[in-house]
Amino acid sequence: MIYPVIMAGGRGERFWPYSNEARPKQLLPLVSEKTMLEDILAHIEKLKTGTPVHIIANKILEKAMKKLLGKRKDIIIIGEPVGRNTAAAIALAAKLIMEKDPKGVMAVMTADHAISPTSQFVKAIKTAARLAEQTDTLVTFGIKPSRPDVGYGYVETQNKLKAVNGLDCYKVKRFHEKPELAQAKKYCKTGRFFWNSGMFAWRCDYLWSLFEDRLPDMFRAFNAEGSLNSNSRSFKNKLTKIYASIKGESIDFGIMEKAPDISLVVPQYDWDDIGSWSALDRLYKSDKSGNVAKGNAVSMETENTTIFSEEGLVATFGVKDLLVVQHNGVTLVVDKSKRADLKKLVSAVKKKKSLNKYL
Repeated sequence: MIYPVIMAGGRGERFWPYSNEARPKQLLPLVSEKTMLEDILAHIEKLKTGTPVHIIANKILEKAMKKLLGKRKDIIIIGEPVGRNTAAAIALAAKLIMEKDPKGVMAVMTADHAISPTSQFVKAIKTAARLAEQTDTLVTFGIKPSRPDVGYGYVETQNKLKAVNGLDCYKVKRFHEKPELAQAKKYCKTGRFFWNSGMFAWRCDYLWSLFEDRLPDMFRAFNAEGSLNSNSRSFKNKLTKIYASIKGESIDFGIMEKAPDISLVVPQYDWDDIGSWSALDRLYKSDKSGNVAKGNAVSMETENTTIFSEEGLVATFGVKDLLVVQHNGVTLVVDKSKRADLKKLVSAVKKKKSLNKYL
């Protein structure tokens, strides 16, 4: 059976001032009229797995997510005591699922991707699950690059496998970190490289054997507390002990890059990682001058400028290459070339205690 798992952490810095620690992008309506968390859940509902969805988030978001989603028996929301990166979040979900179904297939996804149509999402997840059920392999989803993007990691493939459900499948040769532009261009020309989507599928028992081999300290920490049941009174205490005894590690570096067998499925859906404000330029239609606006905006003699206004009017005149955001008493104006460094600005605001109300 397929067990959907959503990793929904984050500190809310990349979409500041619209986002913050208590309201990161997963809880914002960036792609549709609903929050991004609700968007991915709508896709998952069409899978009709008959199994609960595990949402692993940081502790500060647990209450907000429960308020947003209400009391649903098909959703289990767990707040991690402290952040320990993606390997810990996945280990936690695996342990909870193995209590019920050791050979269950985890379908791991995030709540900050724009995916359409839903039918192709369902097809891709079921294809990956079939591969994971049949063999000892970890399955990742590789997105065919539409541009030489330096903001993504890349997956290099080698042998092409037999197509499953009409989708191309490959064996993975290795993972590559975010490249320089020249290298990204070379990757795209070969046809063997795909964007690393950060979505996965695997059998719980096989994954757990790799934790024992590759991340033995984390493996022992989770096993030391015995059975884990999110409904038990002892669960939060056990989780606190586990997380206090482990170090942070990403699933990519801790497991994926060292695994003996990895398969890649190429989905046929449209995909975008809504990682920062730059994603709005791809999500929304621009005018003839390359401007994108969401909310009330008036622009004259303005080029390649993105405006986001949740309240009030933003007016621009004689400018270009800017991101302008107005929200909750904050007006952000930044050169587009600096969008990737927005965390530096957020850190500067944090240092001034009198301004923390705007975070």
